[in-house]
Amino acid sequence: MWIAYVSAAVAAVLWGTSFLLTRMAMNQMGPLAVAALRWWITSCVLMLVVNISSGMRYSLRRAWREWPLFLALGIIGEGVAYVFQNLALAYTTTVDVGLIMNAYPILSAVLGVWVLREPMSWRAAGGLVMGLFGVTLITLGGVWAGDVETCVRVLGNGLALLATLAGAFYIVAGKRLVLAYGPLPVTALAGLIGALAMTPVAVAEGITLRWSAETWGALLGLALGCGAAAYLLWWHAAKQLPISQAGVFLYLTPVVSTLLGVWVLNEPLTLATAAGAGLVLGGMTLAQV
Repeated sequence: MWIAYVSAAVAAVLWGTSFLLTRMAMNQMGPLAVAALRWWITSCVLMLVVNISSGMRYSLRRAWREWPLFLALGIIGEGVAYVFQNLALAYTTTVDVGLIMNAYPILSAVLGVWVLREPMSWRAAGGLVMGLFGVTLITLGGVWAGDVETCVRVLGNGLALLATLAGAFYIVAGKRLVLAYGPLPVTALAGLIGALAMTPVAVAEGITLRWSAETWGALLGLALGCGAAAYLLWWHAAKQLPISQAGVFLYLTPVVSTLLGVWVLNEPLTLATAAGAGLVLGGMTLAQV
């Protein structure tokens, strides 16, 4: 069981670094190009691994029987989630995006009740309400200032919230598929569908391959570390742990993203953001007690 805990923790830490790497890649690439290309690389690598194993090739062929769910998983959980996340990073800070996306466990728990019929206690419901107040405070933090920069930041935070909703759908809907077909075929197929869905908007935005070594390094880090490795580690843990239990480790993601945003990018940590983060973390603690 400890391997599942370690897998979930490492996946959460890798996802925490993704915001910084995305910001680095976006120095020379558009947000839509970053989203599409990282998943093209991830899905191609995973498809190569799948085709090496006859057992996984068989699972992949079986998985096509549920193509409507895979289509939704790829378009919403990969396409919509990462397009909105990257657009959010173009308008707001890494700190805000990381903290807003800390609502993954809360939203996943709600979807788990609706979709997987998992029980939710009154304590967990209270934690959910507290966490949602926190996310709202972060999303709208500073709006009373009324300047253009603040309005743009609120727009970015709203996009981050939509990305979090799409990501929560991916976690809950994908669990049943992972249990049926295995984590690698599911991640590879959903990633390929997501990459295909994102390609038209990335092409419309404009793609060029004349990037610096730093940009290529950030893109490969997103594709192989935050993409292939992180998702495989996460699904390995999710197969053995309930969503609510595995979701606890997602708390590491905003901690890592916030530290990197403040220390590396010198982004501000406002009073509204700090208060909202406290409510989110308090709600999550209450929901897990």
